[in-house]
Amino acid sequence: MTTDNNQIKRWILPSPINEVEIDNCSINYTLQKVLSRRGLDLKNDLDGYLTPLDLPNPEDHFNELSKATGRIIEACRRNEKIAICGDYDADGITSTVLLVELLSKLGAKPIPYIPSRQDDGYGLNIKMINEINKIEINLVITVDNGISALKAINRSNELGIDLIITDHHKIPDFKIDVFAIIHPERSPSNSPYKYLAGVGIAYILAKNLCNKLNYDIYKSSANVLFCIGTIADMAPLIGANRKLLKEFLPQIRTTNNIGVKSIIKKLSIDQIDITPEVIAFKIAPLINAVGRIGDPKVILSLLSNKSEDHIDKHIKECFSLNKERKRLTQLIEKEALEIGQTQFSNGQKFLVLTNSEWHLGVIGIVAARMVEKFNLPTAIISLGNDGLFRGSIRSNNLLKVNHALDECSDLLIAHGGHAAAAGFTIKEENIPKLMKRINKIAIREFKDYNLDKTITPDAYINLVDINLDLYRQLMLIGPFGIMNNAPIFWTRKCRVLDIYRLKGGHIKMTLNDGSGSIDAIKWNNTKKIKTNDLIDIAFYIEINKWKAKTNVQLNLIDIKNYSNTIELKIHNHLYKCKFISNKDILITNNKGQSICSRLSTHSKFNKSQEVFAKKILTFAEIALGKAA
Repeated sequence: MTTDNNQIKRWILPSPINEVEIDNCSINYTLQKVLSRRGLDLKNDLDGYLTPLDLPNPEDHFNELSKATGRIIEACRRNEKIAICGDYDADGITSTVLLVELLSKLGAKPIPYIPSRQDDGYGLNIKMINEINKIEINLVITVDNGISALKAINRSNELGIDLIITDHHKIPDFKIDVFAIIHPERSPSNSPYKYLAGVGIAYILAKNLCNKLNYDIYKSSANVLFCIGTIADMAPLIGANRKLLKEFLPQIRTTNNIGVKSIIKKLSIDQIDITPEVIAFKIAPLINAVGRIGDPKVILSLLSNKSEDHIDKHIKECFSLNKERKRLTQLIEKEALEIGQTQFSNGQKFLVLTNSEWHLGVIGIVAARMVEKFNLPTAIISLGNDGLFRGSIRSNNLLKVNHALDECSDLLIAHGGHAAAAGFTIKEENIPKLMKRINKIAIREFKDYNLDKTITPDAYINLVDINLDLYRQLMLIGPFGIMNNAPIFWTRKCRVLDIYRLKGGHIKMTLNDGSGSIDAIKWNNTKKIKTNDLIDIAFYIEINKWKAKTNVQLNLIDIKNYSNTIELKIHNHLYKCKFISNKDILITNNKGQSICSRLSTHSKFNKSQEVFAKKILTFAEIALGKAA
C-alpha cells in the first residue's frame, strides 16, 4: 500500500514586518507586505518594479554580440545560406523559428536543423555539421544548444565554417574556439540578461540585428515566440525576462503568426488573457509533444507557415501527437511510481528509475511528476536507438542536479543542463554505480533539510478584501513564474457553504470566513470535506471567466481542518496560540507557562525575556490571522 507522499506537511508562515516600511505606498496594503517580504525596498524601488526600466544596450553586456551581428548582416547582404541549429523542445523550437523567420525577412536564406531525439540525442553533432558542409553553408548559428558540443565545434573548424553559438546551458571547462559566443554566463554579474533562456538569447541577437538594419522587429513574431520559449523553459522571470514578458504577453492574442493563432483557437483560449500559466500548461506542452515523440519539422512548419492551406493538417497532427504523449506519460508514470515507491521506502534520497522500454520523449515529464510525488530529485532513464541509455533529471530545488552530474562525470558519456533540470547519456553497466553515487551526493546535500513538502504563504488576507481591484494590482507584480512566484495567501476559519464534486476528483466550493464569501476550486482533491466544515486554506487568487462573467476565485493549494489553537515552532520550541476574550492572544509553551497579549509588560520577565515574549506575540498575530 502506497502512502500519499504528495500531501503538504507544513506551512512555513512569514515573519512579521515593520509597519513603517509600508507607509504611503501606491499599492494595496496586503500586496505591500508581500513585496516587502520578498526584499523589495518599497520607498525607493516600487515604481521601477511595477514599471521596469528600459534594458541596457546588449552589446555592453555580451562582448561578442557586435562581432556576431556584423557577420550575420554580411550574410544577409550576400543572400547567404545560414544553418540555424536548434533543439527539439519548445525553447529550441521557438528560438529556431524566431531566427529563421527574421533572417528570411532580412535577406538571408536560413535553413533549420533540429536533431532527432531518438536517433541523434541533444544538440549540435558531427553528422549535422557534415550535412551542412555538403550543401556549402559557411555560417552556422546554434540556438539553445552548442556550448558543450566539442566534437561538432572541432569539425566545424576543420571545415572552415563560421560558428556562432547562442546558448544558456552551463559553459564547460574546455576551451571553445568558435567565431562568436553569446551566452548569459559571459554577461556581467548584475546583468538583467543573466537569466535568459535560449529563445531570449536568440531574441537579443535578433533585436540587435534589427537595430543595426533599421528593421522593425514587430513585423516578425519574435515577441510571441520569446514569451512561449521563455515560459516553456521555466526561465526565471526577473530582469530582462520579466521586462519583456510584461510588454509582450498582452500582444499574443493579436499575433500575426498564423500557427500560434491556430493553436490558441484550437485550445479554446482565444477569449482569455494569455498568462504564463496558460502558456506553461496548454501551449508549451503541445509544442513539446511534437519534439518529444514526433518529427520536430511538423511544429517548425506550423509556426513558420505563411499559408493557411497547410495549417489544418499541421494542427491535427500536433494535437494527435499531444494526445499520444499524454497516453504514454500516463502509462510510464504508473510504472515509474511503483519503482519510485520502493526506492522511497528504502530511504533513497535521489530516485533513479530505469526501463529500456520507456519512450525517451516523455521521461522528462515523468521525472517531474515523480518530484511532485516524492519531493526528491529524480532521474528517469531509458534506451536510445543507438544502444546507449539516456536520462532526464528534475530537481526538488534543494539540489543542483547539473553539479551532481559533474561529480559523476566519469560514469557518463555526456551530460548537461541546469540546476533544476538536466540530462545525460550513460552505458547500461554504469547505471547502478550512478544510482549509488548520486544517492550519496543527495544524502550529503540534504543533511540539514527537512524533506517534508512545505508551502510558504506570503500574507494573510480576509475574503472580503479579495476583489477585482486587488486582482488588477496583483497583476502589476507579475508576470509570475520561477523566481517571481505568484503570491500564496491564507485565510482561517472558512465555513464551507456549498460544495460541488467535479469530474477528475476536483471540487468547487463557496466559502465564508465571517467577512465575506467567495468561490474556490481545489484540483485533485484527496481531503474529505462536507458542507459546514470549518477549514483553513492556502491559495492563489485568480480570475474565472464564464459566460461573459468575470469573477475572482481562489485556487486552493492546501486545506487544513480549522482549530482554535495554532502550534508555532520557533527555535525548535513549540508554542500553542489561541484567541481568548476580546481577541486577546494567549500563548502557552511546553512547560505550561503562558503569556497574554493584553499585558504589555510582565513583571516576572527580565528584559530579554520581555523582548522574546513580544516577538512570539507578533508571530502569533500572523499565525492566527490578526495581522497580514
